[in-house]
Amino acid sequence: MEFFVTIEQFEGPLDLMLHLIKEKELDLFDLDINILTQQYVEYIHAMEQMKLDIASEYLLELATLIEYKSKKLLPNEAAELDDNYQQQQEVDLVNRLIEYKKFKEVSIKLDDLYQERNLKFDKPQSEIVNQWIDINENYESTSAYELIKAMNRCLKRFQLSQPYEVNITQKRISIEDRKKQLKINIKKFNEVFALSNTMYDCRDLYEVVITFLAILDLVNENVLSFTIKDDEVYFKKV
Repeated sequence: MEFFVTIEQFEGPLDLMLHLIKEKELDLFDLDINILTQQYVEYIHAMEQMKLDIASEYLLELATLIEYKSKKLLPNEAAELDDNYQQQQEVDLVNRLIEYKKFKEVSIKLDDLYQERNLKFDKPQSEIVNQWIDINENYESTSAYELIKAMNRCLKRFQLSQPYEVNITQKRISIEDRKKQLKINIKKFNEVFALSNTMYDCRDLYEVVITFLAILDLVNENVLSFTIKDDEVYFKKV
């Protein structure tokens, strides 16, 4: 089988699996892991034949899938002993794929909403930002695009540490209303605060995304200045 998408285009093994599931038209909610495993093995082998570097996370997931497939080939007596374990493995993998799919959809939605609002960060970052960075740090000017990427990384961390539900029935808060809330909350924060501080009252992924967009507006309006340090976004009241 020929593969036209190289491994560099995926964000990790779960992203690759979702691609293979879509390509083979598999049902995520009734997943045949044997077929998925076979496709995953063939894909990794094809990438190795192309002499592309394979990150360890892909190989770790490969080992897990091969272990699963090998246990499926055990004699009936031994297989019965591992039946519950196998079922749990299937459930765990499907749940991980579903959660990652939710995250990816929300991440795409975040980018789409940002483009729709057409925010423009034409102003250079305020000189005040440099004043609260350690003078010994190798500081480089941070662009709005880097802020968006950093927010997406934070979103992924939040989703892993505190999985948010995707709730489409509750009343939705607007970006303008969220900005008003944030302005009130920010008054209670220290002069410098982390992006994660603004998420404590978010109930679902929608509110996380709306919070991101509201913060982008506040930066654009010069209410906040920002920098990125150790993969965390920090803001300072202007």
